[in-house]
Amino acid sequence: MRKGARDGSLNLHIRLATKGDLDALLNLENICFKEETFQKRQLKYLLLKARSMVLAAEIDRNIIGSMIILLRKNILNARIYSFNVHPEHRRKGIGSSLMDTALDKLEKKGYKNITLEVGINNPIAWNLYRSKGFIVDKKLSNYYTNGDDALHLIKKLG
Repeated sequence: MRKGARDGSLNLHIRLATKGDLDALLNLENICFKEETFQKRQLKYLLLKARSMVLAAEIDRNIIGSMIILLRKNILNARIYSFNVHPEHRRKGIGSSLMDTALDKLEKKGYKNITLEVGINNPIAWNLYRSKGFIVDKKLSNYYTNGDDALHLIKKLG
């Protein structure tokens, strides 16, 4: 799927990630998150064995964004487990394009709900999720290892 950024200058391609993307995804994870990053073994499991969908956003064949979505078949719920965009590419519509792609794929597969957690001190992410129709389900106290609270968000699909 090809998407243009807000300024139209980027040639963004969003696709399902493959085994060959593992090192690039791990590198992106380590750039984007200071704490609670996946180890290579965990990321490999999520990419290859878990019931999941892993999306990669790339520009000029460089992965600059990703989203890991855990899938629950029997109750048709999905959970965004990890979502990141390289700091040099933020605020260009890439996260929005990744989210649109994920929501579209999940709706086509018949999923009914999607959830995620967002740090209470992350208004930029919260604004993106709100713009996509997510609502606050509950507050999660001391959710992160650093003691920060999070919001549990939900969006109905379909």
